[in-house]
Order: sequence, then C-alpha cells, then structure tokens
Amino acid sequence: MIGFIQSEWIKYRRTLTPWIIVCGPLILALAQAIFNIIAPIGATWEHTWMNVFNWWSVVGIPIGAALLSALSVSYEKRSGAWKVLRVNSFSTNKLYWAKYTILSIQTLFASVFFTIFVFLFNFWQVSGELIILDVLTGSIVAWFSALAQLAIMVWIAHMIGFGGTICVGLAGFVSGVLMAEKSYWIINPWAWPIRALEPIFGFHANGMALENDSPFWDPSVIPIAIFLSIIGVIVFLILGSVWFNRREVR
Repeated sequence: MIGFIQSEWIKYRRTLTPWIIVCGPLILALAQAIFNIIAPIGATWEHTWMNVFNWWSVVGIPIGAALLSALSVSYEKRSGAWKVLRVNSFSTNKLYWAKYTILSIQTLFASVFFTIFVFLFNFWQVSGELIILDVLTGSIVAWFSALAQLAIMVWIAHMIGFGGTICVGLAGFVSGVLMAEKSYWIINPWAWPIRALEPIFGFHANGMALENDSPFWDPSVIPIAIFLSIIGVIVFLILGSVWFNRREVR
C-alpha cells in the first residue's frame, strides 16, 4: 500500500494542485490582513481568528475539497492512466484508497499553511492575546471534521467528472451554512466543520460573533463532529472503492 501512496504522491508534481494548496490559504490570510489594515480598530487576535476560521470552514474547506478531488481525477482521465493501471493484477481498491490518502494529506498541508499565513501576515498589526492552544485545536478539528466531506467528493469526482464535482461542492458549501445551526446539522457533512469550530472561535455560520448566552458555545459538538466524520470516511471510502472496483472491471 505504501508503494501506491508514493506513486500517487508523485503524480501531482508539475500540476496545478500544489499551487492550490498554497495559494488558497494565502488568499484568505491576505484578505484578513487587508481587512485589519482598513479597519485597525478592533483588530485583535480573537477577532482575526474568528473571521479566518469562519471563512476556512464555510468556503475554504468545501471548495478546496471539491477542487482538489476534481483535479485529481481529471489528471487520471486526461492521461489515460486508469486504463494502463488496470492491466496490472492488483486490487483497484488500493488505487482508490491511495488517492484519498494523498488528498487528505494535501488538505492537511493546506490547513497548516493557512494557520502559518494568517499569523505571518497579521502578527505585526494585531493586538491582544494569541491563544496558541485554540488555534492548534481549531486547525486539527477543522481537518478531522472535514475528512468525510473529502471522501464524498472523491467518489463524486469519479462518478460525474470535473464540472459536476464543482457544482456539488458549491451546493454543499451553501447547505453547510444553512444547516450548521439547525437541530439536524448532524446529517450534513458540510455542516460538521462549521458547527465544530463555532464554540472554539465564537462565530455564527454567517460570520457574526456568538452572543455570550448563545447555545452554540457548547463544546460537546466537537467530538460529535469528529466521530461522525471518521464514520463517514469509513462508509464512503468503502462504498466508493466498491463502486470504483466494479466500474473498472466493466
């Protein structure tokens, strides 16, 4: 399996993917830096992290997952790699799992870059206490709670191609915002990162700050979101790899 993962990693050299992993987080970090310059009054670390992690969970994660998944599958289709690889007598499930593994690592790198960029572009103009523990916790929670979303997008990318995957990603991002603060948020993987980050950084899904007495400060949703995401990864990876294997055999 390690060989499959190493092979998958090499495929992304000289592609658009590394640029997206770096430039996506960079754009969000620069946007916050510009806002802090325009409105320096109230530019605190608390407000900065609230804003950027709201953008990250609402826009960055779903659009990034859709775009990275769609590009990953499109590279294979354009090069005809699936037909070549299918000649070999190994389980096609490993190809599918390796692709998801590399995509999950790519999103982890994007999350790390995002956190670093926000700090580098804002530390010189932001006041207040920088609570490192909250930032690290938020980064880890955001990544874990979005893994199931990525598993869904990989499967969809194989099924309906680039354009359809982007459309589903956009629909997912809208549904995540609309459902994150509803009682049925647990049924929507796009809502999980948003809901899990709300009690950490104190934001509503629409970007507004949480009121002091808001029920969304409840931290018990964090382990729930992570648990749902892990279960979702298992379920959608199994379903997706089974579909992929049967499709390749035909």
